[in-house]
Amino acid sequence: MKNKLQSIKKVIEGEIGHRIDTPNRKREITYARAVFCAVARGIDDKGRAVSLDSIGKVINRDHATVRHNINVIFPFAIQDNSFKLLYETLRDVYNSPNEVSSDSSKLKNAYDKMVELHKENQALRYKLALVDKNNSTFDKITEGLSKEEMEEIYERLGLMVRSIKTRVYI
Repeated sequence: MKNKLQSIKKVIEGEIGHRIDTPNRKREITYARAVFCAVARGIDDKGRAVSLDSIGKVINRDHATVRHNINVIFPFAIQDNSFKLLYETLRDVYNSPNEVSSDSSKLKNAYDKMVELHKENQALRYKLALVDKNNSTFDKITEGLSKEEMEEIYERLGLMVRSIKTRVYI
């Protein structure tokens, strides 16, 4: 059982890039500890839940802190989409009845998928920032134009885009 708890801890630490067994109170680390406690508590150890004390020993906390993480911090943590995804993935991997957690390749695949989704998320945030920047530039340029003038701009933009796509220049 301790090996399962250690492996969950390592996956979470790898995902956030920090250790979760330190006294650090940064939100990211606190949320990661809460996710660890929630996932660990859901593991079935021969028909029983893992004890709060066992979970606490892995992250250098006592049983009361583990309970606090599960009951108080965890609901806030899963409001953040990245921690919600992390929790759901780990829960599915470690809490399945057919001992998926013993198959390290499936765990690695789940971890790789989380890393891939994180990279996609970063790329989409970058694209969104560019769109916001470009929209604000366009808004500044077209400020004060009438509806007819805006329609003319959109019509000319449409022609320009079509010509660029077909590589025929006006």
